[in-house]
Amino acid sequence: MDTYFAPAQRTERRKFTNQVDTISRNPIMDALLKVAEGILVVLNEDRQIVALNHAFLKGIGVKDAEKVLGLRLGETLHCVHAFEKPNGCGTTEYCLSCGAAVAMMAAIADDKTQEQICALLSDKNGDVTNTCLLIKAQPIRLEDTRWILIYAQDVTRQQFWINLERIFFHDMNNVLTSLYGNVQLLEMNLPENDEVGSLKTGIERIIREVEMQKSFSLHKQEGINIVCKTVRLGEILQEVRSIFNGHRSSLGKHIQEDWPEQEIALHTDPILVSRILGNMVINAFESSDQNETIHLKASVTENQICFEVRNACYIPSKIQKRIFQRHFSTKPGEGRGMGTYSMKLLGEKYLHGKVSFISSKEGGTVFTFNLPR
Repeated sequence: MDTYFAPAQRTERRKFTNQVDTISRNPIMDALLKVAEGILVVLNEDRQIVALNHAFLKGIGVKDAEKVLGLRLGETLHCVHAFEKPNGCGTTEYCLSCGAAVAMMAAIADDKTQEQICALLSDKNGDVTNTCLLIKAQPIRLEDTRWILIYAQDVTRQQFWINLERIFFHDMNNVLTSLYGNVQLLEMNLPENDEVGSLKTGIERIIREVEMQKSFSLHKQEGINIVCKTVRLGEILQEVRSIFNGHRSSLGKHIQEDWPEQEIALHTDPILVSRILGNMVINAFESSDQNETIHLKASVTENQICFEVRNACYIPSKIQKRIFQRHFSTKPGEGRGMGTYSMKLLGEKYLHGKVSFISSKEGGTVFTFNLPR
């Protein structure tokens, strides 16, 4: 058998030399290869490389382009399967499931752009490496000849974290399910125990938070359809309290609550609202000195509820402009700058409210969340 997937034949040498000459003299292709920042390769319809950019040469560790011309993509990338059959890359059993081969053949057969993930196992002088490439194959016609542009992006790191994230949610769900089952048994044995009730409430909140975070993770490229429900204002307060009660940032500090009638109803997602307010309260605690008091207030109008969190700390004017900017933080260390950013994201994009703040040396800082009822 000549091939298990893509055609085995290669372009006759004289014709191939003419193809390379044609591409090299084309001003459009020359400009494209020069300006492309990522890895860009031009193939003929037999999937052989006729032109490539500097980024590709650098990526494969080759200085002389002549050594690469005429080869197929898997052969230049040292794919362990590229040489398992006499006809090389695209013709082995493994090529049936190779994202790069599938993308190329779809572009050639259907004359349409195709994008695929390619899981590459390469062996370069005994150094075996797993790499994940995002391959985009784009057919293009120049001077009555069709070529296939291949754009390759190394997404190994991104895919690693995506897979790790999925594993985390899977394993966390198993742990929480077991934990919740045990606390239910404990509640049956101690039905009037307040500590057991608080423990159950905390675990239920963690379960809902993990479910919410999983939803965000799965739909981060598409947005999220928030499912709202009618909830009492008192339930929101209880959720917020469960976040800051016992938090280390609250030790030695005080909170004063100014809350209206707790039976007032609103239609929203209580978990997201409590996350926003919880972030506001904890940030206020972290910015406050010992024995200082922060103020948590809610006021109600016919159309909206206004939440306020006030503390005595003043935010310098040079920082105020960037307070909601993602990754920006006045605190040291990695992974910072997400608290205030998440307030803005959740409060405005998903709950259609308004998150803002004011800060002055005389009045301190007040973060405000206006939420439609």
